[in-house]
Amino acid sequence: MPTVVSADFWQKITADQALSTVAIQSFKFGKIIREGSGMIISSDGVIITTFDVISGADVLQVFHKDKIFRAQTVRYDGFKNLALLKVDSTNMDVARLDRNYQFQSGQDVVVFGKLVELSNPVVFAQRGMVSYILSKDIILDTEPNYFLSGSKAINNSGIVIGMAYLRSGTTHLIKSEAIDDFIKNYFETL
Repeated sequence: MPTVVSADFWQKITADQALSTVAIQSFKFGKIIREGSGMIISSDGVIITTFDVISGADVLQVFHKDKIFRAQTVRYDGFKNLALLKVDSTNMDVARLDRNYQFQSGQDVVVFGKLVELSNPVVFAQRGMVSYILSKDIILDTEPNYFLSGSKAINNSGIVIGMAYLRSGTTHLIKSEAIDDFIKNYFETL
């Protein structure tokens, strides 16, 4: 049975998530080719996003709070659709991942991220529902907007359970467990 929660409840959760969320713009030959979101996973400026957001770019900009940073790609995996970026910053707020979240069809989630409007990051949040679960894929029933890639999927406890991306007009999730494994593997090799 799906759990129904109030709009005020979700507004509080999304307000808490804004500090560890960034907007990302990818450029090729000086023109924007893609934009999406990412989440801060280390207070010294390591950010995770989907490979879709950065693929083919020669310059990456990250918008956090009122600052614009140039980002460097430090690791990526096109098959897993994950990428780690690094910006020159400290004391950044870090996202919390629920590595062991048990997905069930009908669960409410919020897809949360940032996009850039007139050189300013703007927070967006849209409701979704877990539509169906495959062995290696989670499909969400939500509006498939172009800017969803790299956005957090948040459960009703305010913890990140995955990261959204689009395929063939459908919103998919990369589970937090896969994200956490990718992050740990990166830090183990440093």
